[in-house]
Order: sequence, then structure tokens, then C-alpha cells
Amino acid sequence: MKFLHCFCVVDSSLRILWVGGDWDDFAMANGGGAILANDVLSTRLTDHITDDPTTEAVAKLVRAVIATKGTLRMDYRCDAPHELRRMRLTIKPMKDDRAIMVHELRDAVQLRPEMGLWSFDPAARNLKCSICGKVHLPDGPWFDPAQRGNRHPEFVSYTVCPTCVGHIETAITGIIEGALDVGVGDLNLKPGLRND
Repeated sequence: MKFLHCFCVVDSSLRILWVGGDWDDFAMANGGGAILANDVLSTRLTDHITDDPTTEAVAKLVRAVIATKGTLRMDYRCDAPHELRRMRLTIKPMKDDRAIMVHELRDAVQLRPEMGLWSFDPAARNLKCSICGKVHLPDGPWFDPAQRGNRHPEFVSYTVCPTCVGHIETAITGIIEGALDVGVGDLNLKPGLRND
């Protein structure tokens, strides 16, 4: 597994001032040819997020760090059909009301069989959490599509699941109340993955 770090510096309006690390490599490997470094500079970070709940969560996290000068860490999933990827986002304050966001690949597990391809469709009734990667079908519970026996729907609309919303709100409350370094959940790998 290639060790991966992507960096992004934003101001209080969430304008992207600088990106670095493996940003372009990761974008190209995941079909993100339209979000290479030169294409995202001076745009707003939230312009590159597809749904309102995730946009709101990211904005709250960054603004809490800038306002309090504390540090927030959030574990999240950024899966591909063939691979479960655990990432860690660390948001640290910088001077002049800026923050640096560091995305670090913590580990990756090859999935056999694969989860199957999925596409974003804003009209899809199937929901996928942008943080934990769980999926919600209409009238069903949230489930992990990487677990054996589960099937990933072909079309999903992104959101933030209630559990992740709760973790984010707790972390923001903690940093506002004076904690200097707060973590948002921990996505432990559990038995039962689609893995030989």
C-alpha cells in the first residue's frame, strides 16, 4: 500500500489556497481528473462536495477549528469497489484565520468479491454516508456494503448518517468547550469483510 497524504489549506470562507502531497495522484486514481490541484485552487472547498449534509458538516468542522484554534481529527472511509480505505482527516488551525486539512490513508483492504460499481445520482433513494461509507436503502437500516452478504446499490445519493452527525456534533461541542484536540469516531476494521 502506498503511503498517502493529501494537504489542503483553506481560509474562513472555505476557499482553497493551496493543495499538496499526493493530491493529484489520488484524484487521478479515483476518476477525479476535474479536481487536480490547478483546477481547485481559489475555488471553495464546498463546491466539490455533492450534497448539503456533507457540505454543512465539513464547513462546521473547519470553522470550529478556525474559531477555537483547536485541532479536530476525523476517521472516515473513502472506498473503491475493489478496496475498503480508512482515512484520517486532521484539521489544524493556521494563522490569519486559515486551516490545514491533512487527509492520510491509514490502511486499505482488498475486497474479494468486490462491492460492485456505484454511481452518484442526486435523485437516488439509496443513501450513502460520506463519512462511514454505510448505505441506507428505503425503509431499511444503515449497513456496511463491505460486509459479506451485503450488496452495494448501483446508484446512491450522498449524505451523513445519524450516527456520524452525532459524532461530529459531539466533537464540535468538545472543541468549543475548550478541548485542544478532539477526535471524531474511529472506524475499526471488523471481521466479516469481503476478503479471502
